[in-house]
Amino acid sequence: MVSQSKFSRLQLTASCLFACLSIVGVSMISGCADTATPPPVPTSAAMTSSTKININTASIAELDKLELPGTKPSLSERIQGARPYSNSEDMVKKKAISKEELELIKNLVTTEK
Repeated sequence: MVSQSKFSRLQLTASCLFACLSIVGVSMISGCADTATPPPVPTSAAMTSSTKININTASIAELDKLELPGTKPSLSERIQGARPYSNSEDMVKKKAISKEELELIKNLVTTEK
């Protein structure tokens, strides 16, 4: 009878251990799924004029957020040096930036207050 009692306790312990591991495993898997999904990135359509950089009033530090790899001299200094602008296309007309550079940043900038 003693050996049957030990067997019952062992069986109960194994059942509890299995249940705990199952719960931990499920929460780890669901936790991984949550972290594997990146947060949504705002699209240019979702940007409002309040989140855009005003090319007429922004400081060099703010304009530096527009920097593109390989743009020399500094894109922000060129933008600031050709102010004021009536619209973003004026940056190309005033030869502060190229058409290609404008295409890359046009959804990020504004001339509105």
